[in-house]
Amino acid sequence: MRKRRGQLTLRAAWVIPLLALLTLGLGTWGWIDRGQSFADALYRSAAMFSYNDVYGGGAGIADWRFQVGRWIGLVVVFSAALVALAALLQTQLAVAVARGLRQEVVVIGADRSAAVAFEAARASERSVLWLGAPALSVSTVRCIALPWPPGEPATTVLEHATDASHVVICETDDAQSLVLARAARAAAPLALVTVLMRDVRLAEDAAATINEARTRVLSRSAVSARALNLDHPPFLIARELGHARVHALIVGFGHTGQAIARDLIVNCRTTYLAPPRITVIDPNAPALEGVFRVRAPDVDDSAEFDFIEGEIASGAVSPDPAALAQAVASAGPITTAYVCLADDTDALAAAGMLQALARAVDIGHPTIFVRLRDSAVIGGERIERRGLDALHPFGDIDDVLRASEFLSNAPDASARAFNEAYRRSLAPEVRDNPANRSAYPWDQLDETFRQANRDVVAHVPAKLASAGVEPSLWRGLRSLPRLTEGALYRDDAELEVLSELEHERWSAQRRMDGWRWTDQPRKDDLRRLHPSLVPYQKLTDEVKEFDRGNVRETQAVCWPGGPGGKPQ
Repeated sequence: MRKRRGQLTLRAAWVIPLLALLTLGLGTWGWIDRGQSFADALYRSAAMFSYNDVYGGGAGIADWRFQVGRWIGLVVVFSAALVALAALLQTQLAVAVARGLRQEVVVIGADRSAAVAFEAARASERSVLWLGAPALSVSTVRCIALPWPPGEPATTVLEHATDASHVVICETDDAQSLVLARAARAAAPLALVTVLMRDVRLAEDAAATINEARTRVLSRSAVSARALNLDHPPFLIARELGHARVHALIVGFGHTGQAIARDLIVNCRTTYLAPPRITVIDPNAPALEGVFRVRAPDVDDSAEFDFIEGEIASGAVSPDPAALAQAVASAGPITTAYVCLADDTDALAAAGMLQALARAVDIGHPTIFVRLRDSAVIGGERIERRGLDALHPFGDIDDVLRASEFLSNAPDASARAFNEAYRRSLAPEVRDNPANRSAYPWDQLDETFRQANRDVVAHVPAKLASAGVEPSLWRGLRSLPRLTEGALYRDDAELEVLSELEHERWSAQRRMDGWRWTDQPRKDDLRRLHPSLVPYQKLTDEVKEFDRGNVRETQAVCWPGGPGGKPQ
């Protein structure tokens, strides 16, 4: 919370009523001295705001109070007229200024996150324009917020986003976000465009469809899930608790709950834990399970799921606590719990009830993470955490925007480093072969390959944990750690163990995207069939080499001075 200033700020609009009161006071004072009643004196004083012969002659014209009051009244009349005119022209003037002065950052959208992005851009001391603001605001010519004018929003973007260096789109409607993204790209061909969407799958499909290196389409849920598991790796929590696998309880299986599940399955695989177990509690569990399994038919090959039709909230717990506890505990002790509801109040109420349920029945006492759009409702770090302060918030809008890198001049730095390491590992004739599309420089890559590099980066912490690298060297880092020689693997045997883990990660990622195994020798992109979706031991040595290559590249980018790395 920002502290308020101790002194009152004088605003121009306040001066007019203050001067009017001064005029009335002077006139009333003067007429009362001339024997008029208070009511008559006040009435006569109002004549000072207009041309009137009340003060046209006689003794009154010589009284300094009437002289001063008449001139102040004149100032009040003209000032009020100018303020009214400025109010009428304010929007037109702001639009003209915004169109004439090109801003470095353009924030587009009416979502709450747009307001946070606007403030973040202003705090970075860059010029910023917000299109879609709830109200007109012009603090300076370098910081303008404009509501959507009448007409098509895409046309407004085309008119105002020209020459921007950074554009971030935070709309409430995902389809509209894509329309505005295309308009922003047309208006500012060289800008870095970041599109924040709600639906995880739609964001992935849209990114592949747009297929531009300078347009990044991200799911807010996926960004917050990845950031959470970087700060609180569930595989470390499981190891500290002595669990054989991560057993996650997810309350609410909307976009955020599904993103948490996907990140657990794909990016949290380690060599020392069995595939995760995920228990979902949601009032619409059967329908959500159906959608989930349509999108990922072979998900059971990468994780165990249990969907419970029920609810944990301040006003209801269903099924009854004993049955719910039995259903949850049957899968083993809970490692982590995630409350992923759309409303902050509902999320806090559900998390508090989950705490009470954990005390009342035998389901353990897992760390509870609660998705909050504003994490300030929970107190900061304390020595002894109790009640709501024992919860761990995630998904705060500020954190999501920061993790999205929407103001960065070089986003995806770690993924770019992987791409460069891969290219350096190839022989020139292979690297420069136009047919080898996976070896193109980053800005020329298809989005499929750019995302593949991001996916490998996301799994680096799990590989480091599997290799026994001290967590203090990598936990919570938003960039690649700097390691020493042999920190990841020291010989071919250790390389092979991590290569098998890499294949498990790749297989899980493919299955979560709807791919299935086929006995045909080649993959089928249209039907999403792949012959390599088998255990590592059944792969040919040629295919295994792809997994080994990803592990070698991880070693290279985390050990800059080593072979294939970039010297410091």
